[in-house]
Amino acid sequence: MIFNEIHYRTDKNEINLQNGTEIIRHAVRAVIFIEGKILMAHLGKTDEYKFPGGGRKDGETVNEALKREVLEEVGYNVTKIGEKIGVITEYDVAKEGEQYYFKMISEYYIAEVENIQLKQNLEDNEKELQFKPCWVDITEAYNKNKYKLKEDVYKTPGISRETIALEKIIKDYY
Repeated sequence: MIFNEIHYRTDKNEINLQNGTEIIRHAVRAVIFIEGKILMAHLGKTDEYKFPGGGRKDGETVNEALKREVLEEVGYNVTKIGEKIGVITEYDVAKEGEQYYFKMISEYYIAEVENIQLKQNLEDNEKELQFKPCWVDITEAYNKNKYKLKEDVYKTPGISRETIALEKIIKDYY
């Protein structure tokens, strides 16, 4: 594993880590390379990149979740799931109230896909964000996200996490 990071979406002092009740979400994210390009979901509404993946459903294995999420978000069938290369654990204020805090553990796996794009099956929020599959140079995706983080515009809460992962993969894997 090349990275294991902790990230606070909000100022750490505003998150009730000491006395709050944890609301946890486990997520999986695919890292897919073909011919020097990485498969990302480009979010047209915010002009940022994210790894295909998302939350695991109750009783769902890592492999089942990764295959489902990649097919839903970018329209590709996963043919092979390789090593776990990283984990990012995020903490945030929970929308349920100050007596809670949100913790998301995102695991990043190397994966391979069939080189045939199928139809996406996006959730409503993904449609609103205009998810589009995109084979992109990893440095271009990193630079775009890094730039977006500096802008004072709307961006998704996950952009920091994805930018951290891109940076670690460029530095230690790619």
